[in-house]
Amino acid sequence: MSRVYDHRPLGSHPSSSTNTNSSGLPLLSGPLSSSAPSNGVMPPGPVLPGMHPGPPPPGAGPLPGQLGGPPPGVHPSAARLNDLLEFVKAEFEQVAGESGSLKAQREEYEAMINHHANELNAMRAMSYDLERKHHEDKRALQEENSRLQDEIVRLRQQLDTRPSGAPGPPTPGVLGRPSLPSISAAAPGSSSGRPGSSGPGGGHPAVGHGPASLFGGDREFGRGGEFPSMREREDHPRPGFPPKPSGAVPALYPSAPTSRPSSTGPSVPPRQQPSPLPSTSTNGSSGLPPASVPARDTVSPALGGGGASTDGKDEKQSEAFDPETVTRDLKKEGSDWMTMFNPNVKRVLDVGLVHTLVHDSVVCCVRFSPDGKILATGCNRNTTLYDTKTGAKISVLSDESTGVKADNYIRSASFSPDGKLLATGSEDRIVRIWNIAQKRIAKVFQGHKSEIYSLAFSPDGRRLVSGSGDKTARMWDMDTGNCVYTLTIDDVTIAENGPVDAGVTSVVMSPDGKFLAAGSLDTVVRIWDAQNGQLLDKLKGHKDSVYSVAFSPDGKFLVSGSLDKTLKMWDMATLKAVLATGGKDTPVGEGGKTICLTTLQGHKDYVLSVDISPDGAWIVSGSKDRGVQFWDPRSAKAQFMLQGHKNSVISVAVSDVGGLVATGSGDWSARIWHYESLNSR
Repeated sequence: MSRVYDHRPLGSHPSSSTNTNSSGLPLLSGPLSSSAPSNGVMPPGPVLPGMHPGPPPPGAGPLPGQLGGPPPGVHPSAARLNDLLEFVKAEFEQVAGESGSLKAQREEYEAMINHHANELNAMRAMSYDLERKHHEDKRALQEENSRLQDEIVRLRQQLDTRPSGAPGPPTPGVLGRPSLPSISAAAPGSSSGRPGSSGPGGGHPAVGHGPASLFGGDREFGRGGEFPSMREREDHPRPGFPPKPSGAVPALYPSAPTSRPSSTGPSVPPRQQPSPLPSTSTNGSSGLPPASVPARDTVSPALGGGGASTDGKDEKQSEAFDPETVTRDLKKEGSDWMTMFNPNVKRVLDVGLVHTLVHDSVVCCVRFSPDGKILATGCNRNTTLYDTKTGAKISVLSDESTGVKADNYIRSASFSPDGKLLATGSEDRIVRIWNIAQKRIAKVFQGHKSEIYSLAFSPDGRRLVSGSGDKTARMWDMDTGNCVYTLTIDDVTIAENGPVDAGVTSVVMSPDGKFLAAGSLDTVVRIWDAQNGQLLDKLKGHKDSVYSVAFSPDGKFLVSGSLDKTLKMWDMATLKAVLATGGKDTPVGEGGKTICLTTLQGHKDYVLSVDISPDGAWIVSGSKDRGVQFWDPRSAKAQFMLQGHKNSVISVAVSDVGGLVATGSGDWSARIWHYESLNSR
């Protein structure tokens, strides 16, 4: 049976393609077939999607597939809407499934991150445990080493006190003959009875390749263990000062092989904390033999005592004072520093703290620019420049071209006289010349075979002298970069256990540029002709290594600071007089042309650095006792002792324009102090 549809003409309705029913839903009309019969009757066939047939004619049956047509009360448009809703639902479920999958992946990643974080925390905890165990083991080894050293000292005392005819315990020696036990590992106290000495045995500490660094240590590093540990600091808080932070410090200078001459007998002081200086012997021992050295003067520890002359010449000695007994009215205190004025002299100076400059490692050297506006500090791998007025950091000079991240402490620095260049010497044996304005390296001088401990420009700035642990001082031409000459210390000083090292620790040129002075580990100060490198004199009198030398601004005297806890003033006029009478060509021999004027005694530990004010009125010294002292060279007495650092004062420098003093310390800080005359107020 055919079904008849009633189709209206295309233009018989306002909307030819869209109709609405009573519910407001659009009724879509499909395209009309061009082949439809003229009577308007459409042949039977399926209804195309999107088409809605009109009402069937009366008597017509249901369309195919309708099974009797839509349910009563359900409009065909509602059925289409249901289909669309089902489609949207299916899409939503698909998106929800993908979202769940992404969420699961995120949770998996978070779980992995937490797992790795836990592993890192476990590794960190393990590292801390290993480090703590390392410190405990090292402390135990040090205690055992100290015990063995004390035992060796005790046995040596027994041998020394044994009657000459009494048999002693034989020790196989050369050709089977009995010999004394070796004291290469003996406690420092076995060779020195000086009060206040540090070390496991309370005696002389070492200055080089030993198991302990200059201020104690816990880590060996460097080329084949050449450099002692750098990180552990002293732990001896003084009364009235906060405890020091833990950290590392470098050994300042190389070791003296096997031993060094000693000034006293084998008395044994009470046992104290481990030595703040590295070992003296090349085999890592810290002991010194009880040996003697010819002394040109004798220093009495008594207040106001006079020094004795050994070569027919009178010698003055300073009048010491004990800072611990100074009354409150002679003290000036800051938040973390204190000045103690000498009650034995008239107070003519005042002092105060200007800036504290915190570093990330030990400050090995400090130096002012000629105009006093910049302070250069040398520490691990870089040199920092500070504005002395504001304390602000100007720049950091670091040689990144090496690409080496190992420790490389800047041990020395020196400004050129015009203030445009800065020379630095370091543990990598290289002298670098920095252009300060451009903050880059202008020149590099190489040739030393050991660490460079000191640098000094000539007064005209045309030459630079460098002192090294390789027993040499080199003179460099600033224009060509060539080494003009090399001053080598060939002397062999023999102590009981062998030769003593003669590494150069400090160099300085006289204000007129004629003389070059150098202090060394063999206790001698040598003076050369700065023009041709001829050795002119040897200054002997110190009982221990000389760590620092400085000329007065007028060139009339030379000051030396030593590990024997004293400073000495040397009269340059006596040397000039000998040279003027033709003594320049006479063999130096044991020296003696330059006379010691005064011995300044007052520090309780090693004198590590000295400098002189530009007017020559004050000598400034820094010591391992953490103190800085101002000395009057005319009276040979200390004006005051300044304390503020929590570790050894390694370097001191006085500004060339006066009024400022800088100190560098093993407590990882540098400080700028101001001083002024009370009469100028």
